[in-house]
Amino acid sequence: MSNFTNNLVNNFPEYLFNEINTQKLEARKNGRDVIDLGYGNPDIPTHSKVVDKLVEAAQNKRNHKYSVSKGIHGLRNAMKEKYKRIYDVDLHQDHNIVNTIGSKEGLTHLLMSILDKGDNIVVPDPSYPIHHFAPLIAGGTPIKIKCLDPENFLLDLTKVLRTKVIKVVLISFPHNPTTIEVNQDFYDRLVLLAQKYNFLIINDFAYSDVFFGGKKPPSLLCSDKELTNSVELYSLTKGYSMAGWRVGFALGNKEAIQALTKLKSYIDYGTFQPIQIASTIAINELDEYPFEVSEIYKERRLLVSESLESLGFDVYKSNSTMFVWAKIPEESSKTSMEFSLSVLEKSNVAISPGVGFGIEGEGFIRIALVENKQRIRQAMKNMQIFFDDII
Repeated sequence: MSNFTNNLVNNFPEYLFNEINTQKLEARKNGRDVIDLGYGNPDIPTHSKVVDKLVEAAQNKRNHKYSVSKGIHGLRNAMKEKYKRIYDVDLHQDHNIVNTIGSKEGLTHLLMSILDKGDNIVVPDPSYPIHHFAPLIAGGTPIKIKCLDPENFLLDLTKVLRTKVIKVVLISFPHNPTTIEVNQDFYDRLVLLAQKYNFLIINDFAYSDVFFGGKKPPSLLCSDKELTNSVELYSLTKGYSMAGWRVGFALGNKEAIQALTKLKSYIDYGTFQPIQIASTIAINELDEYPFEVSEIYKERRLLVSESLESLGFDVYKSNSTMFVWAKIPEESSKTSMEFSLSVLEKSNVAISPGVGFGIEGEGFIRIALVENKQRIRQAMKNMQIFFDDII
């Protein structure tokens, strides 16, 4: 019998969201109205100005040709100006910036371009699934460090650095799924460690533009303005509500960015050029739109947090991301997967089990704030009505 797959892919578990999605679709097929708060797929529309520019650019046949794998000059220049405007970080559009087809593609290809087989890479646990599997795809050896407290993460990392050679430390703040935030001092100390032990820091900064506390989440690159040991992954997905557009960036250390640029030149021709042109408008002209988007998520978060707390959940207090991370009440003996499936079965609400983000996520759930307030209110009501059966 033929075997046309390799052991690496064969050993991957079923992708978390596919498993939840299968159960959700089966329920809908049976006529149930399932409210999906499991998959972090933004429901807020992209700004009309960006959509209009896409339509205009798509009508120009010159934009139907192959584009540039590293991103058109105007798009990269827009990111250069944005980082200077927002973070006072100097980037060179040709040396320190490459356009990626979203953060997932960017991270995976970045690791493929800098890791050799067996290189050690520190990965937070819990973490977004691609953070666990991109290192494996790239041939690296993941070393998991618990990430439920930033201070303890640094302490545990320091212990690892004393005994192992680490090539990359992967982080993501504001954090998915836990919504944990860090301050600039955290990055300052991490950069000092990177310079001492000679490793590259990669910060997946996907939630940089979704925040409610009035203070924008800090950038790793502000702590490493010489760009000696840092790369940041930025995305338009969340703050600009452009998930399906697949527009991201890798920014920072010249050597790493040039390696990624070289690899991508062999693999892809970049995103459809009208998408790049429209994205340039978003970056250059719509700094205020992420604030509008964040206000919507803030209201939804308050609604979900209050409802869960009334049911006995311990909700992590956060001022960023589009998620709520909560510890399952102690009276429940169910695993997070069992609990999540019970919520779906009893109350027609899809949520994400914490264990889907790593073993340290066991005992928690993540709720995505991706439905309007009316639907979220109904979801919370359903959970309250059937909670005795769920628990």
